[in-house]
Amino acid sequence: MSSASSSSSLSQRAEAILSYEANRVVPALGGIVDQGKYDAEKNPNGLINMGTAQNSLMYDLLREKLNCSMESPKTWSDEMFMYSPEEGLPELRDAIAKLLTVTSRAVTPLNPDKMIIFNGADAGLEAMGFVLCDSGEAVLLPVPFYYGLHSNLKVRPNVDVVPIPLTKELRPGETQPFELTAERAEEAYQKAVKEGVTVRALFLVNPNNPLGDVYSRQQVLDLLKFAKRHDLHVVFDEVYMSTVFEDGVSHNSIFQFREDEIPDMQKVHFVWTFSKDLAMSGMRIAVNYTWNNKIHEALKSIAHFHGTPTGWQAHMAKLLTDTDWFVNVFLPTSVKNLKEAHRYFTQGLSQLGVPCHKGTAGLYVWADFSKFLSAPTAEAEMELNQKLLRAGVQCTPSVTCQGQERGWFRVVFAKDKSILETALARIKTALQSN
Repeated sequence: MSSASSSSSLSQRAEAILSYEANRVVPALGGIVDQGKYDAEKNPNGLINMGTAQNSLMYDLLREKLNCSMESPKTWSDEMFMYSPEEGLPELRDAIAKLLTVTSRAVTPLNPDKMIIFNGADAGLEAMGFVLCDSGEAVLLPVPFYYGLHSNLKVRPNVDVVPIPLTKELRPGETQPFELTAERAEEAYQKAVKEGVTVRALFLVNPNNPLGDVYSRQQVLDLLKFAKRHDLHVVFDEVYMSTVFEDGVSHNSIFQFREDEIPDMQKVHFVWTFSKDLAMSGMRIAVNYTWNNKIHEALKSIAHFHGTPTGWQAHMAKLLTDTDWFVNVFLPTSVKNLKEAHRYFTQGLSQLGVPCHKGTAGLYVWADFSKFLSAPTAEAEMELNQKLLRAGVQCTPSVTCQGQERGWFRVVFAKDKSILETALARIKTALQSN
């Protein structure tokens, strides 16, 4: 009898997943379920979720558009009740390719035949872990990072993360806090190799989550050259590409580079989703894009288990055909709303004595609560996290993001001003509590 069956009805893999959830996710979320979701009228004492990166500022505009564009059931074709191709419906891939060609400012139009549809970016990123790494191998990832990336890579693919530590302290030659450089990537890579770790890829979230930094064109080129030197794949997670809200800052997508500028096109891959740019996290549509035919075929096989319903793909394809509305109405409105919410919230935090890293994109701020810690430790950071939860605000502590410095929290600001006002009052209460 196996050790798993003698002590539990679960497999060792399942036990490992439960242990991962208990040790990493539950402590950060605390009482999010117990208090219920905040609603100014129905549940004014509920928890304000500022940990999940969703852009509720755009729901009214989306609702209006969807109500006008959704077809009635009588127009559903027979194909909508059938299985879709593993790579997704051609019309959806065509529509996404046309939209991303514009929003990424691509030098050449995106090819829908290089796309695979997944039911969310988490599934797409997990799939990249499966096809690029064997069990026990690793990828490089700048930290602090979006904590979900770790579970995407570790829980099922069993891919380890080699952190590239970023801090607020500047090194010679660096121009801003938490700056990602090829030199820092090289240090992390060499350390891993010395420890016997096999590194297969570099994952880059651009714009960065949780920092909100937009990588410059030169940074991207330097990191591509670094990856080429060590025969690494590079996965560009650009799910926040259209959330840049700072004047004078532009996103530098991998699609803006000519093929002759990229050292190895066969080892460059891209992930994007409806969830962030389009504020539709519940629609469960994401896309992986690769120039590597063999990887494309492998991703198709995995996508068989991560499909979006055929009828829903068809509806979303129809919605996206109005590229003009997304480019000239929706996205400019989103950027305007994010800019205003960011300004209001960061000013409010500043008045509480909480400075923020100067991010220029995303739905969140990387806020420095370190002076409110009882000690510069992970335990003290989680104590503050519990104070925030008791006050009715859920944020994401740095320890969850493998941040190197204690006291930082990712706080989502993409909410109505009235909710931000209530959240700031609750944060103030938490910071003043014993």
